[in-house]
Amino acid sequence: MKDNISKAIIDDVKSVADKLSTDILSRSEYFQHGQFSSYQIYDGGRTWEDICIAAGLKTKKIEPVSDEEYFSRLKKAYEKLGRYPKVYERKKYKLNFSKRRYPTLCAFIRKAVSLGYVPNNFDDEKESSSAQPPLLISEPLSTGKRSIPAIPRETKRAKWKNIGIPGFPYAPHDELGVVGLFSILCSNGRIKWQILEMRSGKGIDITCYDEDKAKNIRVELKYTLSKASWNHRIEDLDYVVCWENHWPDFPKPVLELCKLCE
Repeated sequence: MKDNISKAIIDDVKSVADKLSTDILSRSEYFQHGQFSSYQIYDGGRTWEDICIAAGLKTKKIEPVSDEEYFSRLKKAYEKLGRYPKVYERKKYKLNFSKRRYPTLCAFIRKAVSLGYVPNNFDDEKESSSAQPPLLISEPLSTGKRSIPAIPRETKRAKWKNIGIPGFPYAPHDELGVVGLFSILCSNGRIKWQILEMRSGKGIDITCYDEDKAKNIRVELKYTLSKASWNHRIEDLDYVVCWENHWPDFPKPVLELCKLCE
């Protein structure tokens, strides 16, 4: 690989490392002090790791943490605390996985429960499991009005609570599920709002028309409303719609869907 990297680049990388008195050099550090652009550095498909190896240096590459390691950390935290760690304790117990991997701490813990890493302390699942077995069947269950689809055999989802909403029979387990359930409840009139505009990315999620008040309202959607996960200005919204509310003194009106679906 060293033969494919120009001597000038290697020499310049070594020079930057010497200047900073380090044998571990990051890309950002090099681009602040080096002579070559990112186009020149990565020309030909070479990687930053290739260049550092050729220059006799180490990289600041962060190796991804495996699910097994996160489950092991959760198990140790549970054994120490005698309970599941709270959201604000994630950093303390090194449970800082990305939302792409697990959308919430609760979803991660439920997965760990299903794999046997920690005991099941979720009362809702204990009650439902004692009342009836999971619907791991090939035929849907008929209710007389509309059938309840069977739980898919191939699924990573751990929680399947029947909420009895036609078109959305199982409780949401992330924010996307809240969007779907909220849309259905608006459509069937359980919530007397009409959705005017949905947005992705930053900003408030949805603009709705409140039929009772005859005005437009700004609505933020959350799976769990909590202080730890809040990232908006309060004055930018009129309502929060969530599945569960863990912030009882939130300064704006909150519509908690789990109570609406009881």
